[in-house]
Amino acid sequence: MNKPQTFIFFGKSGCGKGTQLKLLKDYLNKEDESRKHFAFSTGDGFREFFNKDTYASNLSKEITAKGMLQPLFLTISLWGNAFLNNLEKDNHIFIDGYPRRAEEAVVVDGALKFFDRNDVIILDLLVSRETSKKRMLARGRYDDTEENTEVRLDWYDKDVIPAVDYLKNQKGYNYISIDGERSIEEIHEEIINKIKPYFI
Repeated sequence: MNKPQTFIFFGKSGCGKGTQLKLLKDYLNKEDESRKHFAFSTGDGFREFFNKDTYASNLSKEITAKGMLQPLFLTISLWGNAFLNNLEKDNHIFIDGYPRRAEEAVVVDGALKFFDRNDVIILDLLVSRETSKKRMLARGRYDDTEENTEVRLDWYDKDVIPAVDYLKNQKGYNYISIDGERSIEEIHEEIINKIKPYFI
């Protein structure tokens, strides 16, 4: 592999993005063991933020408890600072959980161009609304209530899909759809088979 790769994972809550991201990282560790990784999950970033018990974090926690989208400035601040403070030139990049709306996609695109990232691979794990809701409720998280799952699925359709569409139509992005309704192993195998042509 002669250059670092950039991956953006999309998919409804419960589609298995985090699991597949980890499996892909493990795969690349074996195929390209000398190169380091930079990974940032918006969900993990907010969970860490919530542990700080500040005025801002408590306001943000209330928003999540209602199943609503966080304000744009806060989401951009979290992943933007992670990029600025931790990304190294030759890292593979793994993005999970953003952009979540078209406005943020514009900023993400600008950031990736700033870091001279071309041939970005978008991996979109497709699952039905019913599958997503079932998996969210089975996780048992405090914010995975019946009402919140419906709200979250509605904003995925309203906000996240336009973000995916925006990036798909920009130069330098390769969109790959993945059937997320199958087993973890089958999904991982499909991802590897579909991204291999970009490793040349």
